[in-house]
Amino acid sequence: MVTRRIALTILLCAGIAPAAGWGASVTETATLKDLQTVGSTSKKQKHQQYDLVIDTAANEYTCRSRLGSKVKPTEFVVGSTIQFAINGQNGVAVNAAKKKIRCGIVRVAGAPSVQPPAQ
Repeated sequence: MVTRRIALTILLCAGIAPAAGWGASVTETATLKDLQTVGSTSKKQKHQQYDLVIDTAANEYTCRSRLGSKVKPTEFVVGSTIQFAINGQNGVAVNAAKKKIRCGIVRVAGAPSVQPPAQ
């Protein structure tokens, strides 16, 4: 009886570990679909926040830049190819010139399926 419980516990832990990711980061080549401002600035908060819409092969991510981080929107051209690293709910977008934006993922949408043309 005890052996069955131990075996069951080990199986459950083995099934949960890969799903949790254990802090593993996934880096993908992606396309920057859109870059929009979020909210407004104030005397305390002088840097504008941005939402990046990033399209990967599997999903479309909306990732919000960190509060207080300085972003130059001219360095991230819409339609360009970027590297996008995902680690849990955090992301890092890196352009061709190695400029980074650290962001929090606020939305994930499945990639749209391509419909064959009607005959």
